[in-house]
Amino acid sequence: MADQPHFAARGSASYNKALGITQRATPLAAAWTGDLRARFSDFQVNEIRENGSVLHLKTLGLGDDETKQETNAQVVKEEAKQEDGKQEVKEGTSSNGTGAATPAQPEQTREVSPEDVAALEALTDSNFAKEVVELYKAGVAVDNEKKKKTVTSQPVDDRPKRGQIHQEIRRIFKSQIDTNTDDSGAIIASFVPPRKGNNRKSRGSRANRGNREEKPAGEYLHFTLFKENRDTMDAVNQVSRFLKAKPQSIGYAGTKDRRASTVQRCSVRHMRSRNLAGINGRLWGVSTGDYEYHDKPVYLGQLLGNEFVIAIKNCETTGESKDEPVAQRVEKLKANVESAVAHMSEHGWINYFGHQRFGTHEIGTHEIGKLILGDKYEEAVNALLHYDEETATKAETEEVPEEASKRDDYARNQACKLFLTGKDVDKAVSIMPRRFSAESCIFRHLNRQGAQSRKDFVGALIHITRGLRSMYLHAYQSYIWNHAASKRWELHGETVVKGDLVIIQAEATPLVSGQDQDGDDIINPVEEDDDATVRARPLTAEEAASGNFSVYDVVLPTPGYDVVYPENEIGTFYEEFMGAEENGGLDPHKMRRMRREFSLPGRYRKIMNRFLAPPSIEVRAYADDTEQMHPTDLDTIKAASKSNGSAGKRRRDDANDEPTAKKTKVEEGDDAPAAADAEMTDADGSKDVSSAAEDTTTVPPAPEPTKVAVVVKFQLGRSAYATVALRDLMGDTPEETAA
Repeated sequence: MADQPHFAARGSASYNKALGITQRATPLAAAWTGDLRARFSDFQVNEIRENGSVLHLKTLGLGDDETKQETNAQVVKEEAKQEDGKQEVKEGTSSNGTGAATPAQPEQTREVSPEDVAALEALTDSNFAKEVVELYKAGVAVDNEKKKKTVTSQPVDDRPKRGQIHQEIRRIFKSQIDTNTDDSGAIIASFVPPRKGNNRKSRGSRANRGNREEKPAGEYLHFTLFKENRDTMDAVNQVSRFLKAKPQSIGYAGTKDRRASTVQRCSVRHMRSRNLAGINGRLWGVSTGDYEYHDKPVYLGQLLGNEFVIAIKNCETTGESKDEPVAQRVEKLKANVESAVAHMSEHGWINYFGHQRFGTHEIGTHEIGKLILGDKYEEAVNALLHYDEETATKAETEEVPEEASKRDDYARNQACKLFLTGKDVDKAVSIMPRRFSAESCIFRHLNRQGAQSRKDFVGALIHITRGLRSMYLHAYQSYIWNHAASKRWELHGETVVKGDLVIIQAEATPLVSGQDQDGDDIINPVEEDDDATVRARPLTAEEAASGNFSVYDVVLPTPGYDVVYPENEIGTFYEEFMGAEENGGLDPHKMRRMRREFSLPGRYRKIMNRFLAPPSIEVRAYADDTEQMHPTDLDTIKAASKSNGSAGKRRRDDANDEPTAKKTKVEEGDDAPAAADAEMTDADGSKDVSSAAEDTTTVPPAPEPTKVAVVVKFQLGRSAYATVALRDLMGDTPEETAA
């Protein structure tokens, strides 16, 4: 239901319990509830750089100064082209002055050896090899055509084989044939003409001066990415598509929430800032700015953490009377929240893996991971392709919602039904939305040879991208870790006991040395060829009682073959809990599998987490759920731009002095497109200021504030989930009553 609170939908006590989130470290006078993400701008995330500074978008696109510089450079280039044109006319005449045109030099023949052709045919097929050779021999003819010609192979599911094809084509055609891989696994080849020299440009020519002005100072263009109601991969795919670049060429430090306004630093290789700025108006819910050139890219894990500004609306303390005056409710909740935040600042909270770790579909990602680790591959594939019968039926009868993301979900359910029932496998493959890449990979693999390949479930799982495949396995590990952490806290709380694990001191310097698929940092990343393994050891009874170790030193492992387990009742708990049939019937000491892809080394994670900096809170009354509680970076930029260009300011800057009914709305709810919302902000802001000046008598009286909101601001390290911290702050939500 549209207006059902987020916490009621995904954060009830029963759901938390199912994920192992059962204990709390923070005392509360009373639990309280609220709507999280009533609007996506109620949840704001700004990256914290490695030097501790909070990243903000300061300049949208090219700044005024940069725009002038780019414009000047473009003028220089245009003038240079005109000079070159005149020079070409002169050079078109013969040196003897007769005016006869100098004959063009014949194009050098491009040959490919029969051995190379045979090698390419062996890797692909004769038709593709023949077409690529023809494309290469055409050479300049292709270059002179406005439309770029391409040649496409049959889909190649074997990833190492695709890599070999890319390498061979580069070698055979001397890097003049560029290759890419599309979503189906097919190789797309296109001719890349050699760069043409221009000897007519003298060292001091105006054209060269323009080129020197534009030459990047580094190989990588770094930029700040602002997005609203988009996940990181969607934003990256949009940017890469408009830049005509590969998504892999864009680097980022970590993924950010979809239903939020987020700011993060990214990089792209071999790109001009003007090109990136030029696509801003075409991006949907995404903006870029603050361009800088560097020699190195932005890479995963290159951040200290994230700063969150979260507005929680419709707050109610459990058991309070709705007839109580709003001012009194504000004061009571403020005292409650301030006490909890103070305790969390000093003592921290249990470092659980949050809800998003376990997916949003009916069957959680940890359930799929459990099936894979239990060698139940067919069941794992069926779980991945699980569909809702009612949704699939509505999709078949075209009863679909207008919002694109929801339409995709309906199409996914329909495709899965068509595939699993065998009703129309080809249609299922064609209608599956591209963003459901795991399902698409499974469809392609199981359908590659028709009915003959329909039972290769192991192959289907292996052909899912490594990141997604790891996500399912890591989710199961996280599920076990959560339950173990709850048991550890239930038995011992903050007390350090014999057998607790701590990181071996000589290896404890990099407390966080890696990052997993979900952007969660882990102490021991241990990937396939990782030599920097972090080790842990159990404490003796004397060490536990010495006072030299605290609960903040204690770690617990996620199950794996390269970790040790606590030498106390928690170690026994791992064995008993994982060994239960409902949890997979697995042995924590036997986590290697015949398939290397399904073997898990394990990792260590601290059982407690704390804020990086002192948090702040605000509790206040309000009237309208669409009210913007805190400006986003884009809001701030636009407000500054308006104030610089006119006497009037955007009303949201003086929100406390304005009638709530007239406050600008950035979005109308979950279904409103983010890019359109940004445009509405501008239009509404300008219109409201002028109408207020013309006729103040039409302004309705401000609605009486009857609701309570809590705005929290805190900084977390990369390994922490904001929703987990909020649960400790708010307490467990009461169970939903049956209708």
